[in-house]
Amino acid sequence: MLAKLLKNKLTDETGRRLYKPTIFDLKKSADRKSLSHILKKDSIRTVIDDFNQQREELADVKNPRLMNRSFGVNPVRSQTPKASADPRADQTSNGVKLEKEKLNSGIILREGVWVYYPWLACLVHTPDTKSYSRLRISRNFNLIFPKEQKKFAEIRIGIAGLNVGNPAAVCLALEGGAVEMKFADNDILSLSNLNRFRAGITDLGLNKAVLSARQVYEINPFAKIEVLENGISQDRINKFLLKPRIDILIEEMDNLKLKILIREEARKNKIPVLMVTGNGPNVIIDVERFDLDQKAPLLNGHLRPEVIKKIQQMDASKTPFKERVFLARDFIGAKYLTKRLRNSFPLVGRKLASIPQLAESSFLRGAALCYFVRQIAIGKKVSSCRYYLNLDQI
Repeated sequence: MLAKLLKNKLTDETGRRLYKPTIFDLKKSADRKSLSHILKKDSIRTVIDDFNQQREELADVKNPRLMNRSFGVNPVRSQTPKASADPRADQTSNGVKLEKEKLNSGIILREGVWVYYPWLACLVHTPDTKSYSRLRISRNFNLIFPKEQKKFAEIRIGIAGLNVGNPAAVCLALEGGAVEMKFADNDILSLSNLNRFRAGITDLGLNKAVLSARQVYEINPFAKIEVLENGISQDRINKFLLKPRIDILIEEMDNLKLKILIREEARKNKIPVLMVTGNGPNVIIDVERFDLDQKAPLLNGHLRPEVIKKIQQMDASKTPFKERVFLARDFIGAKYLTKRLRNSFPLVGRKLASIPQLAESSFLRGAALCYFVRQIAIGKKVSSCRYYLNLDQI
């Protein structure tokens, strides 16, 4: 019974996991009716209405000179009724009743939009998409110029593999890049992932692509994300790359055959590929600019032909586990790995349950991927190459 109740809370009528919020504009009659319906169903447990503060912050962004009046102290605006220190203070546990008169005629409630997150049973008041974006990424400037930010936002990204792809997706969302993204992963979050995956035990058992989409939508409710819960397969590669076409592929899958196949298709279709590999606390960044050179070798020649041949001939049901582990090592190249990581591969399946990874390199990987996406998006010169970010050398 409990499992059935939980499933109903987490899935839609078709059984698919919920990962998209619903946006209501209370100036529209249809949206007011839809929100009222949700309220009657007792589907909302929390309301967050910080709109007054957001509006004041937006005024400062539009006219930064307003901040001069409160230089050196916390800005207090006496013209505005003081809001509760906790924006959740007005919430109730029984369905959160928004007063009918406010829903019908409240000026503030009809400004901006209301975002409903079904997996959180939460309703949030925000500015509309243009004002929301302007305020949320306002502190990117002057580190990212407005024209650069626009190009960064407009680039479409495909992320295949949301274990490493998750911190990249989150970093992109935080910086206001790649408003349109595709996520593909068939794996679920397990407890052993929580040494590096930005999630908690309340997310266990959730598909990583769905979880990542939720995290991005909680940062930017106006994002556009397509989720492939079944991950990438050979017959789905072209659809993932081309329908609609992505501008950059972030490839972070575990399946070695698919890693090669998707690169070959990306090269054929002039789509650049980024991959970042954890190397102890360090990271290895592979940039393949197939958009500039369709004759470039896979992984810029670091993936040796004999390794490619072994992977292509590999039969997952017959190839010994130990051999598959060493092929994963050789995909990157043992000589590029730290001594501890290199020495770990022979221990997998004997003393280690899997190839070790660290949170510190996971977050670095996400930041590195975001950086290279932004550089390519804004037209900076980014050459096909293997790059290294080594904290061990500090």
